[in-house]
Amino acid sequence: MQSNVVRFLMLIVGSVRDLAPIIVVVGFFQLVVLQQPIPNFSEILIGVVLVLLGLTLFIQGLELALFPIGEAMAVALAKKGSLFWLLTFAFALGFGTTAAEPALIAVAAEAAKV
Repeated sequence: MQSNVVRFLMLIVGSVRDLAPIIVVVGFFQLVVLQQPIPNFSEILIGVVLVLLGLTLFIQGLELALFPIGEAMAVALAKKGSLFWLLTFAFALGFGTTAAEPALIAVAAEAAKV
């Protein structure tokens, strides 16, 4: 139990490290370049905490579900020795990633509105 908590805390630390450059750049431009206080600071802080938690849970989900099954499939396909199925898997994975891209574009468009 404790090792799971420590592992989750390490994921949170990693998410903080990943988000820190974005927070620093936005904070720098708001406070130094624009020389204005951050509007709705408490709401933004809550949003940052939620993004941090969401990113951490997303990464945890990837590590628990998608990465292991993808690795197992890649190993099984490599052992099968079929170049056709290996390339088909790679294509399908790339296609699936590309199909998910519009959702990321929608998130970027919503961020641009802000």
